[in-house]
Amino acid sequence: MAHSPAKSTARQSQPAANRSTRKTAIQKVIDRATDVIGDRDEALRWIGTPVPALDYATPISLLATSKGKDRVLATLDNLEHGVL
Repeated sequence: MAHSPAKSTARQSQPAANRSTRKTAIQKVIDRATDVIGDRDEALRWIGTPVPALDYATPISLLATSKGKDRVLATLDNLEHGVL
């Protein structure tokens, strides 16, 4: 059975779309962390550091899902308002 070129192309482009979405989510969190923390290098350090408010997960490890991204952004909101 031959594969349809259209199906093969769609399958090949899907991972690229997922990577693009994940890259956008990561960039959004980096930008938000930079705004809250005030320094890009410190924000990048924070993203790779276990955070108690995230059950000691690193923010970067949670960005693979929309729920995880939402938790990270909520934590940044709390940090900005002095809740943490």
